[in-house]
Amino acid sequence: MLQSKVWGWVLPLGVPVIGGVAIAPLGVSLTAWLIVVGVVLIVVFIARQRSLARAGRPPLVNVEMFGITSLRSGLSVLGAQYAVTAGLFFMVPVYLQMTLGLDALQTGIRIFPLSVALVLFSIVGTRLTTRMSPRTIVRTGQLLLVFSALVLLGSATSDLRGGLFAAGMFLSGAALGLLASQLGNVNMSSVSAKETSEVGGLQGVFQNLGSSLGTALIGSILIGALSTSFASGVAESDLPESTQASVSASTEHGVTIVPAAAVPEIAEDAGLTADEADQLADIYRESQLSSLRVAFFGLIVISLLALLFSRGIPNELDVRRGRSTAADDAR
Repeated sequence: MLQSKVWGWVLPLGVPVIGGVAIAPLGVSLTAWLIVVGVVLIVVFIARQRSLARAGRPPLVNVEMFGITSLRSGLSVLGAQYAVTAGLFFMVPVYLQMTLGLDALQTGIRIFPLSVALVLFSIVGTRLTTRMSPRTIVRTGQLLLVFSALVLLGSATSDLRGGLFAAGMFLSGAALGLLASQLGNVNMSSVSAKETSEVGGLQGVFQNLGSSLGTALIGSILIGALSTSFASGVAESDLPESTQASVSASTEHGVTIVPAAAVPEIAEDAGLTADEADQLADIYRESQLSSLRVAFFGLIVISLLALLFSRGIPNELDVRRGRSTAADDAR
């Protein structure tokens, strides 16, 4: 998915060449084909695991567990949570370091409210289980995550609305803390004691899968929006036509994320005058902000879609694990 910025999602852009042969089967981007292959491999894997189980042989994953509604919902919400987290930690450093020019220490300080809230609300969420159902706490966290993304969207300006940004990061941490306090318990309580180790492995898979998809999706959205916005900004600018053509040719296969402050030097090295370089830097900075807003909107969409996954979260923790443990002890 990350390569979609170079190869394109469906229509091929920068076609990869291997041994002098352009790889774009049937005129479709390699990105689309690789996604299809990935889906096919997942289907084959599931079929293989079911075949092993029917033959009485131990499968790598007991796919029948996905028939448990609470477990399926818990894992889906967990994956979505990690997708949002990965996307957030992909975008925020781009904004703070590449657009605003902050260093690593300053970036860490701006992100610190999220860490504080994450720890604090993980504890709060655990305490709330005596008064609220897991579904209520999870959905509260999800809605809070949507709201925090809206706050961060409003704070993404060229001068950094510090208070608003800090509030957005704190709310994001609070939302993630509430989710973290519930999902592990929901997943583990959905199965018997003998199956908890397998569920633990599935949680790791969904965490990694969510992180990978979040980074890939948000990264693709961010870079795609940056390329489109920058190309549009250059085309609508007062730059000479020869300069516009040169910039367009250089960014034909996508725009690289670089510090906005470095653009004038890069432009001058490419032969632009100082005035043209400054104008190009302004266009690039605005394009970065525009693409970040689009990416934040993508986070909002993912967070809203995750609400659909939480319908199967139980109103009270499943007690089957306790019954199973008692039965195991009796045997």
